[in-house]
Amino acid sequence: MRVWLLNDELAKKLKRPLGLLIRNDSNKVANVLSIIKGCLILVSVGDATLDFLLSMDVVPDVQIIDMKEKRFPRSALKPAHRIEYHVTNPRGCISEESVEVFNKALVSDKPVRIFVEGEEDLLALVAIIFSPEGSCILYGQPDEGLVIVKVDDNIRKFCKEIFSSMTLSEKA
Repeated sequence: MRVWLLNDELAKKLKRPLGLLIRNDSNKVANVLSIIKGCLILVSVGDATLDFLLSMDVVPDVQIIDMKEKRFPRSALKPAHRIEYHVTNPRGCISEESVEVFNKALVSDKPVRIFVEGEEDLLALVAIIFSPEGSCILYGQPDEGLVIVKVDDNIRKFCKEIFSSMTLSEKA
């Protein structure tokens, strides 16, 4: 399987939120709802993020989950999708298969859920790079809140630079 590997230097760059951090406080729901209004496509990355959005009756167009939270197994999320895909994406990598399936999800009947065997965290980069301008990508910032990235040329360029700095490899 072909994968792009993240190195320590790039991992440090990705520790900071790529977009607007909405803190875990009493205003979180109202803040998120006001920001995501008008997003062209809504993409959630992570089980807790999807769970939070579904609790507000917001169904993301593309849902990327790995059935884990902070690397521990979690219970299944309620169905909120028409189509589902399954991919393998090892921890600390972006698999070629994940990129292909994400792009397939963008043109599929929505909502779409992508189940990841491995880890889904880095697929936020894929979502930012390939989603159309005006889309919103949401992912969790552990113990801090939710990050909302509104896709535009600047953030896409930043993510493409990180992606192109990753090492392409064959992984067993």
